[in-house]
Amino acid sequence: MWRLIVLVAIVGAAFCAACGDSPKEQKAQVLPTTELSITQGSQSKTITVEVAGTEAQRETGLMWRQSLGEDDGMLFVFARDSSGGFWMKNTYVPLDIAYISEAGEVLGIVQGEPLDTTTLNPPGPYRYALEMRQGWFAGHGLGKGATVKFLKKLPQAT
Repeated sequence: MWRLIVLVAIVGAAFCAACGDSPKEQKAQVLPTTELSITQGSQSKTITVEVAGTEAQRETGLMWRQSLGEDDGMLFVFARDSSGGFWMKNTYVPLDIAYISEAGEVLGIVQGEPLDTTTLNPPGPYRYALEMRQGWFAGHGLGKGATVKFLKKLPQAT
């Protein structure tokens, strides 16, 4: 009987390791980057961020990362306007998510808490979403109504 229990435990552990639900099992995505400028009134900030333009890249986003640099972030690019929200499943860093129109206007910013699966809904349809460390936008005097300009050509979203 004990042999059966040990065998089941070993098989179960191997299955759990294979399912990739642990950050140790995840490989960091290697994503293209782009440079963008965000301006509001007299405040302006230029940053280089990773770009998630495919469905797989957008699904993974910043999951599994244990830290994020001061000006590091990720731009989610969609082929057409989207209205779906984001969540923080398997995301360990508190984030601000700026929902951005096709024209580059910040429509709204929501805050996400680590590992929370509550849907963070946008204020309306958006073409881009920019994730930065929580407090980044406020810390730079940027918020709803700011203008985002892409300084390099973005990869085409798929």
